[in-house]
Amino acid sequence: MLKYTLHVHNFAAQAKHLATEPARAGTNRESAVDDEQNPTRVTVYTPTGAAAALRIAQRHLNHVHARNAYADPGITRTAADIVYCEARARAEGLTPEEREDESLYVIHSEYDSVRMYALDDVRHARGEVDA
Repeated sequence: MLKYTLHVHNFAAQAKHLATEPARAGTNRESAVDDEQNPTRVTVYTPTGAAAALRIAQRHLNHVHARNAYADPGITRTAADIVYCEARARAEGLTPEEREDESLYVIHSEYDSVRMYALDDVRHARGEVDA
């Protein structure tokens, strides 16, 4: 497993100046940004190479931006942000059992993954899944 650190500009991952290092054993291997509101770096983990790291990083940045757009209606929203906001509002209205059922659905498209992020965010915020 490798740890990739990519620069970010306007919520877009930049392949230029990509840094790679072996991932240390026992470290949290979740994708992360240095600043949720204005990220300048994103860190991802993958064994499959730089192209995969770039895709994972951009997907994570899209999720962070959508989360920000949900919290701040003044942010200019992308299509993914709108899908996330609608899915998040829908997930908020479900019971814990319904959210559990929804979490088991298969992801078929890019927007399905955005919907799943929204559902996961609600479930984590309500303590329905382990962190």
